[in-house]
Amino acid sequence: MNPFLIFVCFLGGMVSVAFIVSRITGARAQFIESFPLEPGERTLWEDMEADAWPVLTHRALIQTYPRLRRGAVRVTNQRILCGTRALFSQKHMIEHVLYPSDRPFPDAANGITGGTLKNAYKTLVFERASLARNSDKYAFVEVMLDQQIASSLNLIKFRIYSEKLDSFALPD
Repeated sequence: MNPFLIFVCFLGGMVSVAFIVSRITGARAQFIESFPLEPGERTLWEDMEADAWPVLTHRALIQTYPRLRRGAVRVTNQRILCGTRALFSQKHMIEHVLYPSDRPFPDAANGITGGTLKNAYKTLVFERASLARNSDKYAFVEVMLDQQIASSLNLIKFRIYSEKLDSFALPD
């Protein structure tokens, strides 16, 4: 058998499985630019060139960080929306939605997947008092994730890298 043909069949199978799972669960990509805000929710801070991701509990000792500027972060008075630009797209697809632990948060955060199969993004809960600013080579803010919530399995922190952190604000 031709190895290239096996590789193409494998990729086709992965796409087929992903399509079937998305049809069964009803998950659809949602974008920061068009994501509806809840009644009474307002934007406090926004950066369409910020990068954000969770930091794993068990990770490599030495990590490098390429500043891609493909992400986007919107902080509202109720939550933090983080996403990244998909391949060949101009919109930012939501990857993570963070809620403060001292306020009500969706039940999806209590599952290990964080609602990924239902909402197409992961719901995480952070501890408000844990905000730390760092200005090493790349400036970032970091919040500790609530370890009592199941969606934080193997995640310890969440970092937001941006060059506009002077005016960064957490949800009210």
